[in-house]
Amino acid sequence: MTRTITGLPEQLDAACHLYLDAFPAGDIVAFPIDGIDRVGIPVWVVALFPETADLDGIMPYGVGYGATDQAAILGALGEIAEMVWPTLTLSARGKTHGSYADLVCERGERGIADPLMLCLPAGSPVGRETPLDWVEARRWADGSSVLVPIDLAAYSAKELAPGYVPFTTIISNGMGAGPDLDWAIGHGLCEILQRDGNGLLFRALDRGVAIDLPECLPAEIGDLVNRFAAADVRVIPKFATDEFGLANVYCVGVDVREPAVPIMATACGEAAHPDAVQALAKAIAEYAASRARKAFAHGPMALAETIAPRDYIDRFMAQAGGAAKSSDSRAFTEMQRWTDVDAATLRDWLAGTMLAERSRHAFADLPRADVPDARARGQLAREAVEAAGFDILYVDMSPADSSVAVVKVIVPGMEVETMSYYRIGERNVAKLVALDSPLVSFGGEASTTRRPVRLTDEAIARLGGQPFFDTALADEIVGPLYPLYREPEAHHVAWSEQSLETEAAR
Repeated sequence: MTRTITGLPEQLDAACHLYLDAFPAGDIVAFPIDGIDRVGIPVWVVALFPETADLDGIMPYGVGYGATDQAAILGALGEIAEMVWPTLTLSARGKTHGSYADLVCERGERGIADPLMLCLPAGSPVGRETPLDWVEARRWADGSSVLVPIDLAAYSAKELAPGYVPFTTIISNGMGAGPDLDWAIGHGLCEILQRDGNGLLFRALDRGVAIDLPECLPAEIGDLVNRFAAADVRVIPKFATDEFGLANVYCVGVDVREPAVPIMATACGEAAHPDAVQALAKAIAEYAASRARKAFAHGPMALAETIAPRDYIDRFMAQAGGAAKSSDSRAFTEMQRWTDVDAATLRDWLAGTMLAERSRHAFADLPRADVPDARARGQLAREAVEAAGFDILYVDMSPADSSVAVVKVIVPGMEVETMSYYRIGERNVAKLVALDSPLVSFGGEASTTRRPVRLTDEAIARLGGQPFFDTALADEIVGPLYPLYREPEAHHVAWSEQSLETEAAR
């Protein structure tokens, strides 16, 4: 197998080599990007430029972070695995075509996921009679087979049959990778719980609940906070929810001195973890990564070219195109708008939401648990989710030799992308009702922007009637903050602007 590795340290631990040895042939290019910022928390980009044509249009790369360079590199390698193996395995896998109504007669209710429990976009024409392409998933509880729509299992359009139109924009939420299936499934599950818990409580809907940190901080948090303070950045840890016994938190911040690139003012780190200390440490470290990543990926091309190795951007753009983030034109357009404004303008847009501090939540009131590693975290999350009656499904996309594990986790009933793609189910309707939000209403007629939430009859009865979701109001609330929800592929905006400048100069 052909492999050229550039930029990685000579000494890497076994976990890193597990991924490197599993990847298909191609060049590995790695480099740190934390030098863009002044905080000093390790952030690395690792990219795989594959030789196989099967990955044409997919640019496998990851941005990792952590307390050490090794930890950051390992995280980036895991993200590459989550991009590579769905295309290499799912594209070749057999698919079942048919409607839920037809297939449930063959497989039974436990053998196929009900589309009306998968948080369809409001107003979607998809229902139990709609013909879809399905792939096999497994139930984590007992390993039994369950069909799920390819629309939710896919990582990119390359995994779809020619001409197949997915019922929602493809997203990567729920992807997980690790040394074995349980590790990977737990990883994907915690990502789903993170977004299910915070989706209506941060970004454009941020309630401004800041976390009161104790004077004597645990070392894992204190060291990170002190690094930011030394760099003249005030971190603002915030609380979303403690549902399922998890500390669902996030971290934003304000620069005392102007950031190197304006977009860094919009950075945010998230976490959902049974232990508050580990949750906050992850969110704060991810905030540092978000600052560097956004500056590198969406900042000026000249800056990216000073950080990346020679020809990296050209190779990246030649390879990229089919990833999940490339299919959202609104994300591209709104990111163009962001790149035209200064940090002060971005902070003004965020002042009433993401950067607001209206109330306090005591750190001492957050969940605490003994969680020695990611495997234990996933197990605790699994127990809580299954105890609440949810079915955890996963699509196994691991390589044939199982050298690493890669999965896409799907939990029917869990929520995601309500404010961007209008996907909403019973839980988010109930949450919005509890918040007295005008985004949902009952009674009356549907319209192009007042769209019926697609639910089972049982869910409609529990809610007291057919709910409608106001997509126009959602767009108004999100306003200029759409790139907080969905970003275009890295470097695409700057590349486009550079191309226009080159064309104009001719």
